[in-house]
Amino acid sequence: MVSLQTLAKSIVRESLRPKEDEVVLISTYPHTIDLAEQAAIECQKAGADPAIWLDTDAVFYGQFKNYSDESLRRVSGHCVGLLDYVNSYIWLFGPRNPGPMATVPRPKFAAYFEGEKAHFDKSVIKMPKNVAVALGQVTRERAKTYGFNYAKWKAMVEAATVANRERIESLGNLVAGFLSRPVDVRVKADNGTNLKFRLAGPERKAYVHDGVISDEDLALGTSVSRSVELPTGEVGVAAVENSAKGTFVADVAVPSLGRLVEGIAWTFHNGKVTEFTAKRNLRFAQTNWEEASGAKDMFGGVVFGLNPKALPGFLQNGIVSGTVSIGIGDNREAGGSNDSSYGFGASLAHGTVEIGGKTVIEGGAWVI
Repeated sequence: MVSLQTLAKSIVRESLRPKEDEVVLISTYPHTIDLAEQAAIECQKAGADPAIWLDTDAVFYGQFKNYSDESLRRVSGHCVGLLDYVNSYIWLFGPRNPGPMATVPRPKFAAYFEGEKAHFDKSVIKMPKNVAVALGQVTRERAKTYGFNYAKWKAMVEAATVANRERIESLGNLVAGFLSRPVDVRVKADNGTNLKFRLAGPERKAYVHDGVISDEDLALGTSVSRSVELPTGEVGVAAVENSAKGTFVADVAVPSLGRLVEGIAWTFHNGKVTEFTAKRNLRFAQTNWEEASGAKDMFGGVVFGLNPKALPGFLQNGIVSGTVSIGIGDNREAGGSNDSSYGFGASLAHGTVEIGGKTVIEGGAWVI
């Protein structure tokens, strides 16, 4: 088991790499306060300027009881104000218990998501650095809510967090080369998936999440290239939005707002979603679908998993080696043109992928 001090050092020194006087905000809940404290100390040692932002389950859920829908639609002055001077964020996740999310009235969450758009819009412009630490999500309450084996999940996240980053980076850079060409991508699977779309080429460079925000990542000039998750391991790109044709069917459930959304299926025509279904809990994937503006129903992009220690079926599906994930809605973080207050992604863990006619993933395993 990795000590909090070792983990904090890795988060700050290896992943975030703050410069002297860099303003770092560490967002935490009570169950991750010890890690937040250690991360702040490591920031101090690096000469950065850290602060800790504490939230609680009671305050998080309280907003849905104490604010009107109109109030929730208004962006928080704290969120947009912090972006004026915060250079970097460390996210330790919460709430501890996601179960009550399923009881929040849909209009409340829809208003909350709509209120976040102004904050997101500003973050796309300001492009702060972000490090998200998934260990903060691993709680017994969350495991119970989603039916996860807590011990197996915790062990997997810990193992994936310390996976060989050099190998992840090497494979990611190789795949990024394939994704930087103006060629077609085809995704197939026995579950009915048969999707084709086109890559934009050099004008939209692929990003690689290898756990480090490097100078090269900063130079890419997109929000997503300035962000990493721990555990890490994915490579992705914003594809040509109107090029998607066919059907994508997820074979991994998506945890969302206290429920598992199973069997998400999207059918596309000229990049637009013409059919949006799920085998179970569809409404938890469409919370603000009706209220959202802009390109909510447009194909957004693709992400491939690189981490050999990650396992599908938990919260970290996008990083599982050989997994292909696609998203719809807003994709500006990756340099795309979709502007919307809605966005959602889903994963296929046992698919076959061709890029430019070359098979790179077969049955959920890399073959390059």
